[in-house]
Amino acid sequence: MKISITFDNQDQLPKYLKVVNTIVQDIERGALTIGDRLPSLNEACAEWDLCKDSVKRAYATLYQRGFVTSITRKGFFVAGSPKRHPLRVLILAGQLTDGVKELHDAIVSSMNQEIIVDVCSYNYQSQLLYPLVEKHVGDYHYFIMMPHLIGQDQATLQCLKKIPSRNLILIGNDWPESLVHGHRLHSSSEMAVYEALVTHLDTLRKYQRLNLVCSEQDSFDADSIRAFRRFCTTHSFDFQLIDELVASDVQAGHAYFIAHSPHLVALALHCQSLGWELGQEVGVVSLVENDNTRLLAGSVAVIGCLSADIGRRVALIMGDQNRNVAPLRNSSLQQQHCHAY
Repeated sequence: MKISITFDNQDQLPKYLKVVNTIVQDIERGALTIGDRLPSLNEACAEWDLCKDSVKRAYATLYQRGFVTSITRKGFFVAGSPKRHPLRVLILAGQLTDGVKELHDAIVSSMNQEIIVDVCSYNYQSQLLYPLVEKHVGDYHYFIMMPHLIGQDQATLQCLKKIPSRNLILIGNDWPESLVHGHRLHSSSEMAVYEALVTHLDTLRKYQRLNLVCSEQDSFDADSIRAFRRFCTTHSFDFQLIDELVASDVQAGHAYFIAHSPHLVALALHCQSLGWELGQEVGVVSLVENDNTRLLAGSVAVIGCLSADIGRRVALIMGDQNRNVAPLRNSSLQQQHCHAY
């Protein structure tokens, strides 16, 4: 049976993966059935205008995934659709933060099928992101990324386009025109953060100043900062943004908005050393929920679960694809760049 494969010069997907995807789709829709013979290497090279290495790699991937079987001196034959295997997802994160963990946990808990979610950190550096994408483009069914965490340049755009459009999920409102690729999950975090702050308005009134604590290890998106500024301006609060929290920044009568666990721990320890009670002399509002905020329940206010809500929406996108997935070519990841929560 003739298998029709066309290549788009604008498509950044490796050609061998295009072959793999086309054959898998033909099997799943019934155009190819068990026992059908695939073109030989020479036939495939001629029909699809590919080199032998690309065809060999495509057939080897299909064989490893269980879609085809090989018979010596006869070629490759369709073996049928393999059994259902776990969905594999990779979150490309600037850093391993509490928000990323919250996103990870929400995705896992929201999917009604077996799923493995790994997290790779590129430390906000393009030179680390590019090889991660290049290496793992065939290892995962979905890639998730927040594009506001890295510079918007042509090299990064080309890098992300190497991920098949249906397999890329971008979170946030950045790059709406530059990157028309993948699933776009727009965020309304500014309004959500603002409304969450309003619910604590009466409690916050007793503090002289509100401080938003930022961190080099946990980038605040612009929506969260705008929401904080808007809330403080609208309700006449004295406020400031703090780059990194140090002991001299902690003052009685101030409230602190924190998203990074080490800052919460440092703040709690400093207040303890001075005999100040969290929630009384010093106010604390956490922008994420984690083990530390649960431990300090009653002393720390938690606003929203924005990452958790986004995680549930990501799960809906993946669930809507409604497809069985096969084993991938490589499930081992370099531990220095990857972490599974």
